[in-house]
Amino acid sequence: MNKVNLFVTVLLILSIAACKNSNNKTQISEKEKAIQEISSSEEVLFSELEPDKEKATAMIEQYLTFVDSYPEDTICAEYLFKASEIAMNFNQPHNSIRYLTQIETSYPDYSKYPTCIFMKGFIYHYEIQDLEKAREYYQRYIDNYPEHTFVKDAEGALMFMSLNDDELIELFEDMNKYN
Repeated sequence: MNKVNLFVTVLLILSIAACKNSNNKTQISEKEKAIQEISSSEEVLFSELEPDKEKATAMIEQYLTFVDSYPEDTICAEYLFKASEIAMNFNQPHNSIRYLTQIETSYPDYSKYPTCIFMKGFIYHYEIQDLEKAREYYQRYIDNYPEHTFVKDAEGALMFMSLNDDELIELFEDMNKYN
C-alpha cells in the first residue's frame, strides 16, 4: 500500500509541475507575442511622414499595457521612453513627464536614465513652463552626470532662465555684433 501511495504522490507532483511549466510557456509566448505586436505597430507608426494621432495613442497604450503586465522586464524602460517621446510629439507634455517619472522611480539602471532627467528639465522648461521644476532637473542632471551629452545645454538653459528680459536683449545684441 505504501508503494501505491508513493507512486500516486510522485504522479501528482509531476502533474502539478507539468501544469506550472505549461503556464510558464503560455506566459512567455504571450509576452513574446506582445513584443512582436509592439514591433509591428512601431514599424507602421514610425514609417509615416506625419504619424496619425490615433495610431500614436494606440502605440502608447500598447507600451503601457506591456509595462503594467511585465514590470520586471528590462524593455519596459525603453517602452516608457518611447511613450514619452510620442507624447511630446503630440503635445502631451504632462503625459511625457509621467512616463519619464515612471522610469525615474522604477528603472534607475536604464541606460538612458540621465537623458530622462535632462528631458524632464527640458519639458518643464519649454513645454510646461514650470521654471522651478526645470531648474531642479537641469541642476540635478549637471550635478549627477557632468560628463553627459547635454550638460552644456542644461547649463545654457539655466543661464538663460536666470536673465531678465533686458539682460536677454542685451546678450542677443552683443551676440549679433560678432556675427
